[in-house]
Amino acid sequence: MGLKNTSSEFGSMAKWLHWLITIGLVVIFYIGLEQAGMERGPEKSEMRVIHGSIALLVFVLMTVRLIWRFMNEVPGHPDGMPALQRVAATLVHWAIYVAVFAQLISGPVTIATGGGAISFFGLFSFSLPVEESEEVHHFWEEVHEFSWKIVAAIVVLHILGALYNHFVAKNDVLRRMTTGVKQGN
Repeated sequence: MGLKNTSSEFGSMAKWLHWLITIGLVVIFYIGLEQAGMERGPEKSEMRVIHGSIALLVFVLMTVRLIWRFMNEVPGHPDGMPALQRVAATLVHWAIYVAVFAQLISGPVTIATGGGAISFFGLFSFSLPVEESEEVHHFWEEVHEFSWKIVAAIVVLHILGALYNHFVAKNDVLRRMTTGVKQGN
């Protein structure tokens, strides 16, 4: 398996980015849900810094993944896949990108419109060039608190599609992002 994608499978770079982003999303969803139920205080603030810092890392990884996708060949849909499934698979992939970026952008914008700076693991912080506004802050806070549910739903569709292709259609869709395609395919 090479670094770059081929017409039949994803390369090691795309696979590493995919799985690192997956791990990052699971961690930020978990931390986000945990801190949401906490009382205000230093512990919650610390959890929010960790949550936001990992989200910044995921944002960078997602950006690299998107650039990598445009710079590389993308394995095509398996032969014999019905047109409706091809369209659904393509829409789900792009919906993941849009929804995850919306989630990752809404967090820092929520902080910035509330007058805060974005901290990266307490090592440094930066401000976004947006105006502090309670109304705008509330809007972005609502977007952030709701959009993770959309991301989760789309990811579930993505996982179900991969499992369907592996166990029912018995093609290499899942293997292309994991262990590699069967020899001779």
